[in-house]
Amino acid sequence: MLFIALGMWQLDRAAQKRATFSEFERRGHASKVDLNLGVDDDEVLPGYRAAAAGRYIGATILFDNQVHRGRAGYLVYSVFELDGRKESVLVNRGWINTGADRNRAPELATPTVSQQLEGRLSLSPQGGLRLEGSDMIERLTADLWRVQAIDFAALTKTIGVELLPITLLLDSDAPYGFVRAWKPPAIDENRHLGYAFQWFALAVTVVVVTIVVTLRGDKAGTP
Repeated sequence: MLFIALGMWQLDRAAQKRATFSEFERRGHASKVDLNLGVDDDEVLPGYRAAAAGRYIGATILFDNQVHRGRAGYLVYSVFELDGRKESVLVNRGWINTGADRNRAPELATPTVSQQLEGRLSLSPQGGLRLEGSDMIERLTADLWRVQAIDFAALTKTIGVELLPITLLLDSDAPYGFVRAWKPPAIDENRHLGYAFQWFALAVTVVVVTIVVTLRGDKAGTP
């Protein structure tokens, strides 16, 4: 029956989300990745904690159309130059409000002193539906760009700095950050369980209605 199949599918989705969250938790307790030692391109790193020594070079990317508590804003990605390596990493420093005038570049304090950062590794965020012109990299000031999607290759070419194909979510208690409401992946398992219950309930309802209608039909046909 269709409703039962849909319910089983939602249970499977819930199991997938549970497995994803468990893996995320496991990676969070695994050995910390040292970005200064390099990153293997074939290595799966999202979710692992990482440390990086180096300095911000001042170049910053504003990832557009990010909503926090109903307000539009940007995610602020600053380029962090790694000590002893030619690559740099984009550090997600958190969310800021767009402000009343989108044509006005926000003022961001970005210290360029040597420092040690810690955080969690993450793939580039999804920008939603890719529309025409969404790959545009808009320069706002000498060291500030606005984008609709994080394209590491395009940003490397534009900024002139080789970027690792991964980002670092700056720890919530680290200085020089903004609003950091990081959420673990796959935390909506209960939503799928709720959908599964609804589909199974509909299946039971159909069975009960079918039985009632059948019994009434039998009674009506009895002489």
